[in-house]
Amino acid sequence: MDHEIIDVAAPVELAGIETRASNEDARPIGTLWGRVRQEGLFAGSDRIYAVYCEYEGDHTQRYTFFIGCPAPAGEETPEGFVRRTLPAGRFARFVAEGEQPAAMMQTWMKIWGLSLSRRYETDYEIHSAAEPSRVEIYVGV
Repeated sequence: MDHEIIDVAAPVELAGIETRASNEDARPIGTLWGRVRQEGLFAGSDRIYAVYCEYEGDHTQRYTFFIGCPAPAGEETPEGFVRRTLPAGRFARFVAEGEQPAAMMQTWMKIWGLSLSRRYETDYEIHSAAEPSRVEIYVGV
């Protein structure tokens, strides 16, 4: 599967909402995305980040799923939101292009089948308002 290894030089500060989920039971993820759409959360942001962190093990175990947008340090966090920091580091970057979320899910399934030396600390997706049929997936390696 095509991907490139990149070094992300600087951490990214985010504010958003989160839940616990697993790949076996992804319903909380759909519920969180539903809330984002229904409440118009992050409507003014050109980039929405979906973050997978606090893994209990590998991709078959539970993790925290977070959806948010950039929020510079020192900026007030809206009520009911939490802050997360995407770490700098080495990531394998994949691009899922096509009808979403199907293309993104197919890409994740392929990633799970790769023999990639993953860290299982922080992985994330970048969803762009300008390119809704394209999702960048960053997997910590």
